[in-house]
Amino acid sequence: MFVRVAIPIPSAKSFTYAVPDPLVPVAAVGKRVVVPFGRKRMTGWIIEIRTEAACDQTVKEILDLPDPEPLFGSEDLALYEWVSRYYLHPLGRVLAEILPGGIAVRPKREKWIGIQADIPVGIKLTPKQSALVTLLREKGELPFSGLENRFREAAFLRTLEAKGIVRLREKEFFRGAGPAAEIGRNGNDIILNGAQAEALDEIRARLASGRFSPSLLHGVTGSGKTEVYLRAVDEVLRNGGGAIYLVPEIALTAQLLSRVQSRFPEREIAVIHSGIARSARYDQWKRIRSGGINLVVGARSALFAPVRNLRLIVVDEEHDPSYKQDDRLRYNARDLALVRGKAAGALVILGSATPGIQTFFRTKGGAYRLLRLPFRVDDRPLPVVEVVDMKTERDEQGRTPLLSRALIASLGETLAQRKQTLLFLNRRGFHTFLFCPDCGHVFTCPSCDLSLTHHAAMGVLKCHHCDFTSKPPTICPACRGSHVRSQGAGTERVEEEVRKFFPEARIARMDSDTTSRKGETERILRGLDRREIDILVGTQMITKGHDFPEITLVGVLAADASMNIPDFRAAERTFQLLTQVSGRGGRGDQPGRVVIQTFNPNHYAIRRAQEHDYVGFYEDELPLRRELGYPPFSRLIGLHFSSLKKEEGKKAVAEIGKRAREMAGTIAGGKADVIGPAESPLARLRGRYRWQMLLRGKESRPLHLLAEKLMEGAERNGLEIRVDVDPVHFM
Repeated sequence: MFVRVAIPIPSAKSFTYAVPDPLVPVAAVGKRVVVPFGRKRMTGWIIEIRTEAACDQTVKEILDLPDPEPLFGSEDLALYEWVSRYYLHPLGRVLAEILPGGIAVRPKREKWIGIQADIPVGIKLTPKQSALVTLLREKGELPFSGLENRFREAAFLRTLEAKGIVRLREKEFFRGAGPAAEIGRNGNDIILNGAQAEALDEIRARLASGRFSPSLLHGVTGSGKTEVYLRAVDEVLRNGGGAIYLVPEIALTAQLLSRVQSRFPEREIAVIHSGIARSARYDQWKRIRSGGINLVVGARSALFAPVRNLRLIVVDEEHDPSYKQDDRLRYNARDLALVRGKAAGALVILGSATPGIQTFFRTKGGAYRLLRLPFRVDDRPLPVVEVVDMKTERDEQGRTPLLSRALIASLGETLAQRKQTLLFLNRRGFHTFLFCPDCGHVFTCPSCDLSLTHHAAMGVLKCHHCDFTSKPPTICPACRGSHVRSQGAGTERVEEEVRKFFPEARIARMDSDTTSRKGETERILRGLDRREIDILVGTQMITKGHDFPEITLVGVLAADASMNIPDFRAAERTFQLLTQVSGRGGRGDQPGRVVIQTFNPNHYAIRRAQEHDYVGFYEDELPLRRELGYPPFSRLIGLHFSSLKKEEGKKAVAEIGKRAREMAGTIAGGKADVIGPAESPLARLRGRYRWQMLLRGKESRPLHLLAEKLMEGAERNGLEIRVDVDPVHFM
């Protein structure tokens, strides 16, 4: 017997190995194998069983099969191969990034003890033996870990086994993700309003059809989308089907899992995301594939879970760019949910208060069914949004303050009412950069073309891309001046500023600095849920999906920041961010208020966010997309280049750009435009100089052909090339 094996290397090739006779009975597609590869031992995956080697060369033998059962089957493999082709990523690397575990992860086994059905007649038991027999009769078979120490003695157990009183055996032990944190409301007696009931009826009809059916659930913030999702999940589970429920951020899984476990207390639920230990992900994966678990909750990687009889995929906050993985395998879980749903004949629900322009466009063309939730539950009003023009705000020194007068006044009123506040600024740290006013020198990362952020609490300057740190200097290295100053504001500075105005307030901060340790995100959210926090300052992670009824005030600082990035989606991102963070307020009995600070109050993205008008924003944005020829009116593939040597890299990239234009007319049949190459907005990162180029066209296939040809032989002389199909990020 021979097997074809995919190995995680840059090449798209697979490799043939012989199976030694002892392993023939257990070899199967979907199992990990340990194989000799050159001078190394590597882990690969069996993707085909063969009776012949299909080559005349000597074929090496596989060394080991670590798994008792396959990790995937033929249907799963078809999806992985599609992913490999579409995202132009070698299959071996696709499998390495999708599948759980590695060479070190093995099944964990544990000893169990049980009582024999028939204890031999006439056997006399000691008090200790009698105690164990009584325990096993009461509890049934138990793991050794569940026994008292006095029952674990080897000689004692061997004596009982020899007398035919107990039986000892090994069972596989499944490592889970741990219990969910209790966060948020978990009521099971919610009465649906008319819009929710209508949406659910439509979903049930589509589930009953048993056909692939993509739908967009477009509901304003606080309209009860989660309740509709959970009832759809319940419908699927009661009929023996499986479901996957995706959220964009790991931080959202704790609150969601608490609610899901409350709704389905008798069911085992798998939680999959990158924060789960590899061993736990491996064990959960096997339980899912065996049919032991049929409900999976998690971030983007949960989309690949091998759920049996998959009938439903929920993609909550479908607009969120976090569904796109931005390194290694650059897939979009939101898009792949539709691919997988189509293959399985499942219902796919995309949900958002601010759907992606491309998603809403497809509802207009009839590709997706549009379901609407136009009002908040219990007829609660949407928050009143005040836009503050920061051009008119000045402090006593004539400078633009960090907090406007309107926001300070609203914070005081909210504290007096004993309610809670969210303050959003999408920049962490204390100051965003350090500079010398005498000569203008800005302190930058030695490996990246980025200013260093001042983190006062840690007493360091830090690069947020490569994690370079240094002590803040007192002397300018360029002019030897001693007037080094900090400028700009991050969340750490906001926290300090709020403490100055409201020293009695209980203030917390939620950003990647404060949540880097395991469990810190859940701790902060529990504190907010238990009303132990009055004001929470944070970055984007506080804007998404959280539901806390005592939050009545939301403040947005520097609303313009996301509009100034070099991205055709900048206005869309700004509108989505402002609408989503505004929607965290007023979810309880008291109406919410939002204060948005901006230097551009008349921009249509800010104006439409103030009005909670998604359709208006869509109608403003779509003509601009059509005029510029960007999605949804085209498809894109991004090519990213990097080199340690600037001039050599620049020359090589220019040559590739020339080839791209020549081949656009031949290979792509004139159906592809080439934009660039140009220097990346982050021109130098981790010591490498960077450029990028866009391939644009109406159809995917010509773009893929062109990208494949450009990648052939491109990586030479230190030039690295990375392909990004359907890019979301352009930095």
